[in-house]
Amino acid sequence: MAKKIAIAIHKGGVGKTTTAKNIAAAMALAGHRTLLVDLDEQANATKGLGIDPAALAVTLNNLFVNPDIQTPSAVQGTLVDGLHLIAGHPDLSRTETGMALQRTDPTAPDPILALKSLLAELEDHYDFIILDTPPSLNYMTINALAAADELVIPAAASAYSQDGLARTIEAYERAVSSYNPALRLRGILVTRFKRTLASSAVFDGIGKAYADLVIPQLIVESTAVDEAEQLNQPVVLYDPESHAAQGYKRVAEILTNG
Repeated sequence: MAKKIAIAIHKGGVGKTTTAKNIAAAMALAGHRTLLVDLDEQANATKGLGIDPAALAVTLNNLFVNPDIQTPSAVQGTLVDGLHLIAGHPDLSRTETGMALQRTDPTAPDPILALKSLLAELEDHYDFIILDTPPSLNYMTINALAAADELVIPAAASAYSQDGLARTIEAYERAVSSYNPALRLRGILVTRFKRTLASSAVFDGIGKAYADLVIPQLIVESTAVDEAEQLNQPVVLYDPESHAAQGYKRVAEILTNG
C-alpha cells in the first residue's frame, strides 16, 4: 500500500511545487512506483512535467465533481519513467468554493474526505503518492492533510518564512485532533538556501525553533532549478548532478527509508 506524503505550507514562493515534483521524480528514478497529485488550481506541478491540463479529458477536478468517473482514468504518464500524475486544473478553485459551502450542510458528505476516497482504489498500485497543495490552507490542502500519512513542510531560508511555517503546523495539529489522528509530521525541509548571512540567520532560526523537525538536508538555491522549470522538467532529470538535484534525491531517500 502506498505511503501518501503531503507537501504543504501556507506561503507562496518557497519552492513547494518544485519540492513536490522533484521528490516524486527522484523516487520514481530510484525505482519506486510513484504518483504525483496536483491539488493546486495553478496546476504548476502538472505544467512542470510538460503536461497541459486544458488538453486532458480527465483531471483531479473532474474526479471531485463527477462521482461516476473512475479515479484511474485521470492517471497520466509523464516524462519521468515510473512517475504518474493526476493533473490539477484551474476549475479546482470553483470546486474548492463548493466544498466550503458543502461543509455547512450537515446532511452532505464531508468534502474534506473526498481525496482520501478517490485515492483508495489506487493505493495498491503505488509505493508513494505525493500530494502537491495550494500555497494556502484551503479545502484542497485540508483534503491532502486528511488523506496523507505524512506531512513535509518546505520552508524557504528567507524573510517571513516562519510565519507560514507556524500556521501550517497549527493546521497539522488541527488535522490530527479533528480528522486524521494518524497523520505524522515528517519534517521541515529548508529550501532556497543561499550562502548569505541573511539566509543562514533564517536557517538557524528555524533550527532553534523546530530542532527535532528539520530534515537533515537543505535545498540550495540553484540556477539549474530555474533552467529546468523553463523546460518543464524536474531538476533531478534535467541536471542530476546539480546541488539542488542532489539535495532532492537525498530528501527522497530519507522519506523512502523513514
